[in-house]
Amino acid sequence: MVKIKQTNEKEIIALNTFEAVRLRPTMYLGQVAPVDDKLPIIVNGKLERVEKKWSPGFMHLIVEILENAIDEAKRMKGKMKDVKFKVNLDTNEVTITDTGNGFYKAASTHKKTRKSIIRTAFEELHSGSNFADSSTNILGTHGVGGAIVNILSENFTVLTVNKTHVVECKWNNFVLLNEKKQKRTNEILGTTVSFIPAKEVFPRYKWDLELIQTYLSFKSFLIDMDPKLKNLKLTCEYVKDKKTYPIKIEKDFMPKDVVRVDHKDYGSVFIWEAYPDSCSLSFVNGSQCTGIHQKIVNDWANEFFDYNLAHHFYETLVILDVPSFLMRFADQNKTKFATSRGEIENRIQLAFQKTLIKRLKNSKITKGIEKKVEEKLFDENIKKIKKEKKIAKRKISEKYSSASKRKVNLYITEGLSAAGSVKQARDSTIEGVYALKGKVKNTRHLRDLTDNKEILEIMSILDLEPGKANVPTYENIIISADEDPDGQHIASLVVNFFWKWFPDIIKAGRLHKLVTPLVASSHHNKRKYFYTTEEFEEYRKKYKLTNINYLKGLGSLSLDDWEFVMENKVLFQIQADPETDKYLEIAFGMQSGPRKLWLQGIVN
Repeated sequence: MVKIKQTNEKEIIALNTFEAVRLRPTMYLGQVAPVDDKLPIIVNGKLERVEKKWSPGFMHLIVEILENAIDEAKRMKGKMKDVKFKVNLDTNEVTITDTGNGFYKAASTHKKTRKSIIRTAFEELHSGSNFADSSTNILGTHGVGGAIVNILSENFTVLTVNKTHVVECKWNNFVLLNEKKQKRTNEILGTTVSFIPAKEVFPRYKWDLELIQTYLSFKSFLIDMDPKLKNLKLTCEYVKDKKTYPIKIEKDFMPKDVVRVDHKDYGSVFIWEAYPDSCSLSFVNGSQCTGIHQKIVNDWANEFFDYNLAHHFYETLVILDVPSFLMRFADQNKTKFATSRGEIENRIQLAFQKTLIKRLKNSKITKGIEKKVEEKLFDENIKKIKKEKKIAKRKISEKYSSASKRKVNLYITEGLSAAGSVKQARDSTIEGVYALKGKVKNTRHLRDLTDNKEILEIMSILDLEPGKANVPTYENIIISADEDPDGQHIASLVVNFFWKWFPDIIKAGRLHKLVTPLVASSHHNKRKYFYTTEEFEEYRKKYKLTNINYLKGLGSLSLDDWEFVMENKVLFQIQADPETDKYLEIAFGMQSGPRKLWLQGIVN
């Protein structure tokens, strides 16, 4: 262990690189001590969130070295064929071999450090080849990874072969044991790095094969997605009880039915229906991380599903490629993408949103997600409806007049004026009146029932609750609205409400529309009413009529008119037919296109 001697608390201590990293490894590598966490793990070919005890810093030792090999493949733009990974579960040794071009000028001495190129790369922090901005998005850009792994390993070896030389360096606890340089003869080009993590930093830590298999599967998946790495193959194996076995790489860890959008510059977005223990995943320039980019995609989908918690019912895989000036992370391990929403949103919105929403509209997964959203909302909204109904029942005042003895007919009227006239002309012992104020809400969703006071009051009066076998408190419900387009719209919204949420009321013949006369006149000092203009025109050809009144709305009916209407009720019973769902969906559904065609008379 690194021990620091300090004679008094004011003494300034100067640590060398080895001492600083060994003493505070978390500053450089992330969390080293084991933590309990829920991690994305591939289990039996499926991506699931699994409870694990793990050390992020311990696992990141592998990440740093393997990503160096993948960086080399990116620099070679498809010419590198193989990366080999091997982990020995008996000894904890990890070996990673690439078939790249080897270290550039590996046998040379670095002008600044006066060390060899290999020693500079693996002994000096902030030394590397990826600091300069590049059109190729490289995984490692801090220049600390290789050196950090060396410092935190008890044994560390590098063997690199370039076009001219073979160079090998070995360290023990960061002390150089030997350095060999020789001319290349026929050795295969490439670099091999082997290391055994230091027991004093990672006591009793052992590699988790399931975690490694998942990480390597993700890497292999990303390699296949990247056109710059199209020829690269990742071969993986492990040793246990001195026997060697292949590590199974799972590339098909998403369900068969997914919505996928690819963009040539910014990556890919996948969405699929959630299943038990499922989870989402994200990569930015090859680094597995979380960040605002995931929330941006969720916001698009949640808006599409019209529920701000819809992400509980779908999962996303966001693979983002961003320019290097936007590639900022909140920690050394790149587990959180730190670029602000303002900097990234417009770019990925233009790249993905429009196509993603279009494909969701036509996808198999959408109905399943919508059903789960509706089921989730059902319980929440039923509780809210029960609460709001109680409140609404206490607050119904001038808008509702109840039947005094037996509840036979409930009139739902358009406006307080019409309600006042109906109240005077009705039989108050058996008939109640409720006044609407304008148009009720189009109740497409269950949550719409809680958003409209009048809908809640109607449900309270009739003692209705969605999802139950409802018998309304009144035997008949009678819609009383003007015969003009506005009145017909109001009546249709009420019909749609009952058909959508309480269809048994319509099927039982309990919902009616009150038909009121269009014209009133006098003939031989008697009041004559006509319910259609055709009827009126035919009658006036035969008889002389006086005091002709065109009854444009319920408000134009006098009290005498209402008494006639109520004594001689003409009720249009609302009935369902095979095309009820079709036309109510056209009139009140989410899609405006079919409604426009219908209103234009193009759809019959």
